[in-house]
Amino acid sequence: MGRWSAVVMMVVVVVVMAAAQERVDSCHSKRNCKDCIQTPDCMWCTNPKMVPTKIEHQIFCRHISTNVTEFCDEENLENPTNFMNIVVQNQLTETGKRTTAEDEENIIQITPQRIKLKLRKGTPINVTLTYRQARDYPIDLYYLMDLSNSMNDDKQKLGELGDELATLLSQLTKQYQLGFGSFVDKVMMPYADTAPNKIDKPCHGCAPPFSFRNDLPLDKNPKLFTRKVKEVPMSGNLDAPEGGFDALMQAMVCKEIGWREQARRIIIFSTDAKFHQAGDGRLAGIVQPNDEKCHLNNKNEYDQYDKYDYPSIAQINKVSKEHNINVIFAVSNYVNLYRELSSLIETSSYGKLDNNSANVVRLVDEQYKKISSVLRLTDNSTNSPVSIRYFSSCKGGDSPVNTKMCKQIREGDTVSFTLEVTANECREDETKSIVEVKTLEDNLILEIEYECSCSCEAQAVKQNDPKCNSNGVLICGVCSCNQGYRGDNCQCSISDTSASSEEDKKLCRAKVDERECSSRGFCSCGTCVCTDSVNVHGRYCQCDKRKCISGPKETCSGHGDCDCNSCKCRQGYTGGLCECKDDSACKEPGSQMVCSGHGECACGKCKCTPDGDTTYTGQYCEECLTCPSGKCFSFKDCVQCIQFGTGALSKEACTKCNVTTTVTQSLNGQVELGARLCTFEDEEGCYFNFTYRYIGARRDDELKYDIYVQEDRQCPEAAPVMGIIFGLVAAIVALGILTLLIWKLLTSFHDRQEYAKFLRERDATVWPTEENPLYKGAETTFKNPAYDSK
Repeated sequence: MGRWSAVVMMVVVVVVMAAAQERVDSCHSKRNCKDCIQTPDCMWCTNPKMVPTKIEHQIFCRHISTNVTEFCDEENLENPTNFMNIVVQNQLTETGKRTTAEDEENIIQITPQRIKLKLRKGTPINVTLTYRQARDYPIDLYYLMDLSNSMNDDKQKLGELGDELATLLSQLTKQYQLGFGSFVDKVMMPYADTAPNKIDKPCHGCAPPFSFRNDLPLDKNPKLFTRKVKEVPMSGNLDAPEGGFDALMQAMVCKEIGWREQARRIIIFSTDAKFHQAGDGRLAGIVQPNDEKCHLNNKNEYDQYDKYDYPSIAQINKVSKEHNINVIFAVSNYVNLYRELSSLIETSSYGKLDNNSANVVRLVDEQYKKISSVLRLTDNSTNSPVSIRYFSSCKGGDSPVNTKMCKQIREGDTVSFTLEVTANECREDETKSIVEVKTLEDNLILEIEYECSCSCEAQAVKQNDPKCNSNGVLICGVCSCNQGYRGDNCQCSISDTSASSEEDKKLCRAKVDERECSSRGFCSCGTCVCTDSVNVHGRYCQCDKRKCISGPKETCSGHGDCDCNSCKCRQGYTGGLCECKDDSACKEPGSQMVCSGHGECACGKCKCTPDGDTTYTGQYCEECLTCPSGKCFSFKDCVQCIQFGTGALSKEACTKCNVTTTVTQSLNGQVELGARLCTFEDEEGCYFNFTYRYIGARRDDELKYDIYVQEDRQCPEAAPVMGIIFGLVAAIVALGILTLLIWKLLTSFHDRQEYAKFLRERDATVWPTEENPLYKGAETTFKNPAYDSK
């Protein structure tokens, strides 16, 4: 066993040493200062102290592990480092302080607010961001409703519940505004019937159709909301899908809606139908894409519906993030469709309305609490040279994990994030950029400047410098030869075709035992000339871009950069050609465990491995297939005592439960999200339901679960005792009567059979004629013996 351990140790050491040597060689191969400092951990010296031999090139670029004092004097060294300057850092709004209308524009939930960074390519810098949710944060709620005729009962119910909705908002914050808008569809065929007798009255009691109308801009008076909802008439259209996307876009981008700069912006999108999206406008000959701009006329109606197509889902997602707007899809039909739509729009959620929207207030309450309890950071670095990774322990005291999101945030909670900011590339046309890191209410501005060039490049250069044999200029200690010359000191003419000397040939070898110019070029004047200059490069022609090509001329699968024969993958990817997602794709958000500790990550996908008789499944191997009821029994006692105060646990044991539950009216939404449903019967004969869903793991390998509990138990009604007693008595009497009737029926049947038998026997009897010896006739004849018959 010790022998194998030694072998493994030796292999590891060799691999580490090879990787270290590769990094050193990568620095040595750089031939100008710009390329050197754009390589991580490399430094450039304009006048190196180390003197090369005749068979070596002077090395100006070395790895930072090199002894700097032996390599270069400080004034000749080019080794830029990252720099950070906090420009604006206002204090967070005081915990517990109730904000008012006067200071609503001074609410600060995130700090710092603005930072200047100077970044060197490939070298990350850490930025700390702190968030604290303020009390009474303003809410702007805009109710966007489908006014096609099928929503008539929903509109009436919303009008009745207007005061209740306002009461709910007043409980959430003292600074709220309510607005109302409506939509139908484009007033064009085939979306609406434009016949003269239909355009003015598309249905009985209906008003003419319209695309979108801002019926009530955001206002602090809830009575106006209730009155406006009751006043607006219904309308109608021709096809089944509605033009809600047109309305949603206008509601997000138009200032006429009345959005405040500092407020939690929410749009309730209420409908019972599907939606038109980009491309559907072609049916009416509309081919111009939606311009994402406001087009409301003096009637507060969208009047450019016949010019611009419906927005795409991507446009809705983009604009909702740009304008910091939460969209809640409140639908009574097509719930699965809107659930999928919500998954494509980052700042949205969905909920199911009752058929007449009677539960709209409860739905708004649930969705708002869901929105406000989740902190999600986003940024606009997608198309910039910068990448940002986020680390946080959220509210816990554990070590930070890679996550952009924290849940169960409440007023006064303080959460810190560490942002790892890295410049991935240097662009010739982009020396600075602005990156915005934000929540849905606040933001942090990063002013980024890229350290992509050397200070020595800006120094004045001398034409035909003597160090370059008067055939070039000296830039950062290296000769840049004039046209027609080459060599380290521009000592050779391109027109000179004489064979290179043996010493020159040695200069064209990376190592003594290697071939000249790596067999990909020829040696001229001690310098390699690569035969395929498009794909092959490097001092010794040692780098071949073709080794990084995957697929049809795609470098590093489009997920990395080619760095001398090997791919340097961008964040999130791995593999020889960056063809695979790295282990982060196998980690549940908020967790550092690969495949939940129950499998292996293969090219960004978990392969679950059985643990004895236990089998796991799921995207992150988080679900146990063979466990009876999963983990339902593990959570049963704690859920029962925390929520209902019943069960086997004592009060003291209940307080020690390491379980956090969320109470809800219905568990349908959680089940649709993939949570496992658990149902148990308690001591009182009542059934209680809860769901759990795996959401990650802490560093100490303790798994985290999202647990939702249904508020009410399902208890059987009390048994009707008197009814049961009278029922039993009636049943006994009825049974006795039934028994007598059966007895009577059987005896009657038996008597009838016996009597019939008697009659049959009587009719069948034959009586024989015989003389009774004891019988004497009535007449007796006597004869006188003395009588003579003569």
